[in-house]
Amino acid sequence: MPAPLVEAAALELRFGHRAVLSGIDLCVGAGQVHGLIGPCGAGKSVLLRVLSGELAPTGGVARAQDVVLVADAAASPLLLAQALAGNPSVLLVDEPSAGFSSEARAAVRSLVVRHTARGGAAVWATRRLDALHRLASDVTLLAGGRVRYAGSVEVLVLRSLAQSAEDVADEISRAA
Repeated sequence: MPAPLVEAAALELRFGHRAVLSGIDLCVGAGQVHGLIGPCGAGKSVLLRVLSGELAPTGGVARAQDVVLVADAAASPLLLAQALAGNPSVLLVDEPSAGFSSEARAAVRSLVVRHTARGGAAVWATRRLDALHRLASDVTLLAGGRVRYAGSVEVLVLRSLAQSAEDVADEISRAA
């Protein structure tokens, strides 16, 4: 079995006495899109910055091979295509579709799917579960810098459908 392109094990990040990420485990192989989901302040963007090498973890391990981080302000389809032109192994995408038209969202998804079809990996961070449905194979739900769920996107979708929107919001708030 080939080595994962993205890996985190018992990852910790502290800013002073404050734990921003705690006990994060993640493994993404070639050909996979892995989703990171959670409310604002959950730690999604910070985790991407650690995986990109921009921030050093204070504990545990974080590894990613040949990474390009595409932040939300820069995730237009054109700029994403330019980032992929360098043929990185791993694409870290932070809230890529906020404020985009449906055509632009489809173009971003298409670029990510083509990247993984060529053997790359992607980690897609978002607050919206529907953005990951039929894109990501697995998902990690973060709240308060901790993993609250890790597994299949479909299972999380089914779980959320069985609850009212208020119940889901309350559950995420309590987890934070």
